[in-house]
Amino acid sequence: MTERSVDLVPNLVRGHRSNGRCKYDAAAKQELVLRCLQPGVSLAGMALAHGLNANLLRKWVVMYARRNRIATTIDGRRRAPPVLLPVKAVPERPVSEPATGSYLEIAVSGAKIRIYGRVDAAPLRGVIDCLVRRA
Repeated sequence: MTERSVDLVPNLVRGHRSNGRCKYDAAAKQELVLRCLQPGVSLAGMALAHGLNANLLRKWVVMYARRNRIATTIDGRRRAPPVLLPVKAVPERPVSEPATGSYLEIAVSGAKIRIYGRVDAAPLRGVIDCLVRRA
């Protein structure tokens, strides 16, 4: 088995609270998160090398990614931003409800999209995927 050397982030632990939990230096914590976002870096390996719980480090990576709007995969690595589907402009016309009164309603982040009539599954799946990524 091949071992990889890991450069440790210095001064990560600043002290301990009265309940025994560690206090972490914000700059060192950010440096560790940035190192974890590099391609090919094992988040679990970094956590082990620094004496951290992998779930705690993953939480830091996810929080950093959300704060900085970075898309990450489950393992904490960067991935390409979502691909947006081209939207074709359709002239406005009054929407008439089908005689059956059936419709499809999608609610994402407080917005509702109501689709009347027959819908093709493939384009709808692409639209839903984009909306979920943006939410």
